[in-house]
Amino acid sequence: DWVKTSAGAVATYYGHFPVQSLRLLLVPVDGPRVRGGTTWGYRGAAIRVLLGRDSDEDDLRRDWVMVHEMVHTALPDMEERYNWLSEGLAVYVEPVARVQAGDMNAKEIWAAMARHMPKGLPQAGDEGLDNTDTWGRKYWGGAMFCLFADIEIRKATGNRLGLQDAMRGVLAAGGSHEVGWSIGHILTTADKAVGVDVLTRLHDQWGSKPVMPDLDALWRDLGLRFGGGSLEFDDTALLAAIRASITATHSG
Repeated sequence: DWVKTSAGAVATYYGHFPVQSLRLLLVPVDGPRVRGGTTWGYRGAAIRVLLGRDSDEDDLRRDWVMVHEMVHTALPDMEERYNWLSEGLAVYVEPVARVQAGDMNAKEIWAAMARHMPKGLPQAGDEGLDNTDTWGRKYWGGAMFCLFADIEIRKATGNRLGLQDAMRGVLAAGGSHEVGWSIGHILTTADKAVGVDVLTRLHDQWGSKPVMPDLDALWRDLGLRFGGGSLEFDDTALLAAIRASITATHSG
């Protein structure tokens, strides 16, 4: 059920499961919870997940690792320096897909984004996403790139299309993890699918130099209101409709 639920969330986001066949190796390890995973595309998509022997049903229901790894199957293999796009996309898409599939609620993921996204901001000595191989930049810097790309695509298309449509376009063009593409080919293919050059332009800006976006202003514009340890949505905020569209189930 855990594997099926995870696959269902990824299929919801992409319109269908990204690859025709997936080999899944579950390796039992000591302790509770899912302990991590790795995805390969060479000679067919395969995922290895380390599963704690003491995991219970609740651990598996809350797990994000399986969905994260399955998202990797929908993106072509790239040069290692661009791992921030692969990891950042998986960090960003995983919770969005789970909300769209009805496995999580939207307030939960927006609260988590606001809490964790600052880990992706450039630190001293940063040379852009392509040239800064730190954990924070690779995972949360990449996720930040994806969030800003999603918002900019939606602004440019009157909130008709988003990052989801762009990444579905990559998959439709044959761009799964079973093939190797350049980052340029991935981003131009994604841009073509939505008819705007947001991803290419954003990579030109963020790839080779540090960019420090104002996250507090972004959360405010998206209508995230924090008080008393909880999050409320302000549906009158500037980008509230875009926030709602990002997690809405998209048939497309």
